[in-house]
Parts: sequence; C-alpha cells; structure tokens
Amino acid sequence: MKTLIVSYLPSLEDSSTKKILDVFTASIKNSTIEHLDLLKNQPSFFTAESLAAYKMRNYGGMSLNDVQKASIASIDKMCEQLKSADILVLAYPMHNFGMPGIIKTYFDAVIQHGETFKYGANGPEGLMKGKKALTIYTSGGRYAADKTTHEYPNWDTLTVLSKIELSYLGYSEIEVIGAQGTLNPTPGFKEQVINEATEKVNAIAKKWYI
Repeated sequence: MKTLIVSYLPSLEDSSTKKILDVFTASIKNSTIEHLDLLKNQPSFFTAESLAAYKMRNYGGMSLNDVQKASIASIDKMCEQLKSADILVLAYPMHNFGMPGIIKTYFDAVIQHGETFKYGANGPEGLMKGKKALTIYTSGGRYAADKTTHEYPNWDTLTVLSKIELSYLGYSEIEVIGAQGTLNPTPGFKEQVINEATEKVNAIAKKWYI
C-alpha cells in the first residue's frame, strides 16, 4: 500500500493544518509514504503550448515531439505519482473561503483524460476507483458548507470543491476534515477545534490502515 501526502503549508511549523496532518501521518501503518510539498514543487499552470500538447495527446491520440513532451513533463510526473498511490492525503489552509490557488492548479495537473478519468456512456468516469482520499484543512473563521451561497456564513467552498474534484477522479472513499475558527479569540477555542479534528483523522487512520 502507498500513501501520497500532498501538502501546502505556508505557515510552516506554525501551521494548524500541519498539527493535524502530523497526527494522521504518525498513525499510518503498513504503508509506504510519499510526500509532495507544493511549497518546494509547484504544479505548472497550463500555457498555450502545454495545453495544446495535452489536448493533442490525451484527446487527439497524437504523438508529441520532444518540445511538446517537455511542456507537460512536470504535470505528467505528478499525475503518475497520484496514480501510484492507494490513499491520497491533501493538507492545506482555507484561503478566502476556498482552497488556495496552488491546490486547484494541482488538481488541474493531475486530472488528465485517459489517465485519471475518462468519458463513458454516462459521462465522465473517474479512474481512481477502490482508492481513498482525505482532505485536511483549517480556517480562521467558521463557515457552512451544506448550503454554499453568497450569503454569510454559507461560504465554505473548500469542502464542496474538494468533494467534487475527488469524486470526479472516482475515489471510493472521500473524507474532508476541517478545524474551523482557529482565529477565534475565545481562550481555548483554537485548541478545542484542532483536537476535535485530530480525533476525527485518528479514527480515519484506524479504519484505513489495518
């Protein structure tokens, strides 16, 4: 079994998300772990050249020349890395009510036609079936995700988009665990929500790693 941890933790050791991730990582058993730190290895945005190459190969079935191959080599590497993992763990903070742009760019890199999804008779079909995915996040405020609208507090687009992207990829089990309100000034509140999230990821680890 292989676990891929994809993290974006710009607060480094001060990151509340990292505290929860560290607990989950320590609970992993019977699995190799590969870590992709997006602070050190940023996914590439599509350029005119790389998008054209991707479309030619993945939708047109055409062979690419060396220049075209090079233009999408970095996203292909991340895609292969994702495909090789049985469990995907994403860890990052909420930025402005949603996932940071670098996380969306990562999804854009690894969601590849013919590699991680395909089109079938009933529409798109994810190819990560039988695999599991966990998103760990923290947010300074507290927002609702069950009915996302433009009206406060229904502003948690992170949970919704995470589930959409991972469902699109076909993951059989999807969990999103957040500690919301880490900037709440009430004494002990931050510690409480982090502890609650930690208990939840511990429970998931016990279920997923036997």
